[in-house]
Amino acid sequence: MAAGKYKLRDGERVRVTRANIATDTVIEAGDLVAIASGLIIKAVAASTKLAWCPDGHAANSGTVCEVTLGNDFTLQGTTSANFAVANKGIEYDIVDTTQVVNLAASSTKVVTVGMGEDAGVVGSAAKVTVKINLPIF
Repeated sequence: MAAGKYKLRDGERVRVTRANIATDTVIEAGDLVAIASGLIIKAVAASTKLAWCPDGHAANSGTVCEVTLGNDFTLQGTTSANFAVANKGIEYDIVDTTQVVNLAASSTKVVTVGMGEDAGVVGSAAKVTVKINLPIF
């Protein structure tokens, strides 16, 4: 899994909507997104509400992209440090450039690390389950 690229946990489904985006904006498949001035943008550490963009948006490929509705789904992503049991259920931020879960910051608290036995592998930063706390829609 590429750093910062989120994937839907096996067996889960999402509802999506088509949202406006500037034609030159690039969103990679699996990126977290935010909204600014009514347009979808790639999420950054300061983003306070998120959605997930499963398919991405290439530059100059139109003015809409699909993003998730709500937060009734679980994603798997990468963390900024190795996962520990103590991370379960804690709200965290994301890192600006990579969008990994920032286990060292919790000011915007946009994602929560899962609490189940499949929340992550202790000692690994990969495939940690998270849920979006504050969805855009």
